[in-house]
Amino acid sequence: MSATPPEEPERSEAPRAIARQLAFGFGLVSLVAVAMCGVLILQLIRVAGLVDSMRHDEDAIRGGAALSAAVREQYVHLAHTLIEGDRGHLDHYRDALGRVEASMETIESQVPAGELWRLDRIRENSGAIDERFRETLLTAMESGEIETLRREHRRVEELSLESSLHADHVARAIEGRMVGAHISATGVTRVGLLSDAICVALVVLLSIRYTLGLRKVVIKPLGRLTAAAQQIGSGDLTTRVGKIGRGELQAVASAFDRMVAELFAREKRVLRNERMAAIGQLAAGVAHEMNNPIGIIRGYLKTMQPEGDRWVLREELQILDDEASACQRIAEDLLTYARTPKLEFDRVRMHEFLERSTERLIESEELGEIDVLVRAESGTVTADRARLRQLVTNLLRNAAQASSEGGTVEIVGRSLGNRGYELRVCDSGAGVDEAERSKIFEPFYSKRSGGSGLGLAICQGIVAAHGGSIDVSTGSLGGAEFRVELPEDPPSRSARREMS
Repeated sequence: MSATPPEEPERSEAPRAIARQLAFGFGLVSLVAVAMCGVLILQLIRVAGLVDSMRHDEDAIRGGAALSAAVREQYVHLAHTLIEGDRGHLDHYRDALGRVEASMETIESQVPAGELWRLDRIRENSGAIDERFRETLLTAMESGEIETLRREHRRVEELSLESSLHADHVARAIEGRMVGAHISATGVTRVGLLSDAICVALVVLLSIRYTLGLRKVVIKPLGRLTAAAQQIGSGDLTTRVGKIGRGELQAVASAFDRMVAELFAREKRVLRNERMAAIGQLAAGVAHEMNNPIGIIRGYLKTMQPEGDRWVLREELQILDDEASACQRIAEDLLTYARTPKLEFDRVRMHEFLERSTERLIESEELGEIDVLVRAESGTVTADRARLRQLVTNLLRNAAQASSEGGTVEIVGRSLGNRGYELRVCDSGAGVDEAERSKIFEPFYSKRSGGSGLGLAICQGIVAAHGGSIDVSTGSLGGAEFRVELPEDPPSRSARREMS
């Protein structure tokens, strides 16, 4: 498993994008379907109107044919009466005359406006024929006035022929309107069928489009989620889903990645705690075994009386004492690292604490010929003063050792409000390589000869016990910058155990 966890996944900013897309897609398809139904209903209404008009036109056509027949029958019965020379057919004549008037009244409302004048002419001609028939032809027939009969008959025949032509024109006009209605109905039906075909094709195309879109924004991301879950199930906690789109599935993927990141971090903490526990047990045993003989050695060295050259022997004894003291410090560091820190919390004013702790180190000359700059803002945290002093001391010593003689060390404190306090220790040394930053807090890791490699590990333990965090980067002075963030109030004991 990789020691470096992947980046923390970002939270989704558009949690309802898929819902909106699906709503838009189904809404658009539904809108097209509704439009198609609306067009179809309108076309059906129009066709129904045209069919109804055609039905009425059928009645009008029959009325037109009846009018044409009645006009001819009026003349036929008139001629029949004249040929017979008696009034025996007058009843038939009157019936034909009545049918002419009745037929005109029946079809008058259904005759095209441009043809109404023909009805007026038919009515006038029919009246004129009847008047000549009653007043002239019947009298001439009964009196035997042949010339009068011939003359008036020719005039009546002309009027009857004209009326017949007008009646035929009216009948054809009504029939033509029916044919036009039939053509319109056929055209509307074709347009309706074409519109419906286009709408159906559009619905099919939209359905295919949004089905493919659904596959892209739902099916494929779900496949990636499934593959990632299978990899994680096989033990690969470095797998991340990453960006799989927008909306709800991206929110699920981000939550999934956060969960895996937390599992990754938890597993790292468990492995680290197990390793640290083993190292701590070893360190405690080694420190105990080393500390006793070293103490005895230093005790005897202090009681030894110099023989021979007193100054040479005193210098050699001092060297032995210094080396034994270095071994004893290593043993004490091992014990400090192995013990679970017991914290005694108190309210600490950080700006005063940092200035005082730095002054003591400068006065003790532990930092050597190094310029130390302190810039600390006011701020208060709840912490263990002794452990906090050990933290600051270790960081300042480490910075001073990393800087060459005459170099600069800067300690900066910044209040984070209710989040706590930030402490940064910068040096002008060579800095820490990117590849070494993940190892620098491990126990016994040191690039400096003579170092135990426990100082920064102890610092990390102190910070973790306070519920804070520590990391390293490149600082403003060109060297390493150790940044410590302490909470305003420490977490509970169980929470500290979880974070450590």
